[in-house]
Amino acid sequence: MELKIEAAKEIRGTVVPPPDKSITHRTVFFASIAAGTCKIYNPLISDDIRRTIDVIKKLGAVVNEDDGKIVVQPSKFSEPSIPLFCGNSGTTARISLGLIARSPIFVVLYGDNSLSKRPMGRVVRPLKTLGAKLNGRNGSLNLPMSVMGGNLHSAEYTSEVASAQVKTSFIIAALAGDDVSIYTEPLKSRDHTERFLEQFDAVEVKGNSVIVTPSVVPAFSTNIVGDFSSASFFLTLGVCHPNARIKIENVGLNPTRTKFLEVLKRMGAKFEIVDFHQDVEPYGTIIVESSELYGIDVNAEEIPSMIDEIPLIALAGAFAAGKTVVHGASEIRKKESDRIKTTVQILSKMGANVEEHEDGFVVEGGHLLHNGTVETFNDHRMAMLASIAGICSQGVNVREAESVSISYPSFYSDLERMVAK
Repeated sequence: MELKIEAAKEIRGTVVPPPDKSITHRTVFFASIAAGTCKIYNPLISDDIRRTIDVIKKLGAVVNEDDGKIVVQPSKFSEPSIPLFCGNSGTTARISLGLIARSPIFVVLYGDNSLSKRPMGRVVRPLKTLGAKLNGRNGSLNLPMSVMGGNLHSAEYTSEVASAQVKTSFIIAALAGDDVSIYTEPLKSRDHTERFLEQFDAVEVKGNSVIVTPSVVPAFSTNIVGDFSSASFFLTLGVCHPNARIKIENVGLNPTRTKFLEVLKRMGAKFEIVDFHQDVEPYGTIIVESSELYGIDVNAEEIPSMIDEIPLIALAGAFAAGKTVVHGASEIRKKESDRIKTTVQILSKMGANVEEHEDGFVVEGGHLLHNGTVETFNDHRMAMLASIAGICSQGVNVREAESVSISYPSFYSDLERMVAK
């Protein structure tokens, strides 16, 4: 679907971002191995989440969606007679590998064409140290992949990549090991899994290491906060548009997710956080308005805490005075699309002065963006990026706009409510 996005004279309004995708995935996975029935309130219901729900149902869990909640009745996993489809969801595929490794069953996972190209070796290696048996295409680097689980033992593993998906896959498997396991990453990635399991004394965090004690997750009820990554598109809209004021309510403010706020602040963004609540997952309200932005440098150590927001730094850089440089971000080339290349293509097509580097990009601000037709390669984040760019400039035609349903099904209706043309 190609969608025409028009420029806006004024942006005003309040938005409640969709529930957090990362947290919804994880709570559904943990509910499937819990000791009793679990209730997940305010979950995200999107294409990716449905892939995770379908996986646990085919393994034996009973799942009901009712009145804004997901109810999961766990069951001993059984061996499905057919391969399990993960769609385009890397989170579903990678964490499922660890989930299945817990049980003495044989399962095959596969995905769509895009997911089949994404790296899985980073998950296979740590799971094998726990005793799982995995085999897949290209030397177990890609889906389809088989898992033969059960009889896991303890292990210590040091990862070369800072990846919350890899970390969670290891942890969910290690919970079924025979002794304490330790997972260490080079930089701290988002910590939703650790925060959730610390409630039950199943993990202990020491620096960049997670110590996992074999445990049974008790039955639980939990409420999902708003997704910071989805909210970030409205943050960017607010600071880049010349006449904007946006209130973003009930947004998750986990410090391993909000480095993008620090980056925007360094660029000169005007925003404030109000109504802050400290919980297992902290949350609050952000009020953002039009800002005079300045180019900055973003270093590699900052990347893991804003992995989904990197393309938005390029967009902000296009509206900033001076040069914005991002490096150390090669990991985003392995997302739903090559997000370095796609970001550069979209912004260049609209008139930005942006240069692609192997691990990032350089944006020279001060070049007015113009209308155009852009490809988004069926990548939900890229469709939202292009749409925000168009509203802040002279409009844009966005191809594959329907992909926003992967993470933010109401994105365009929320956008429409606050746009004055």
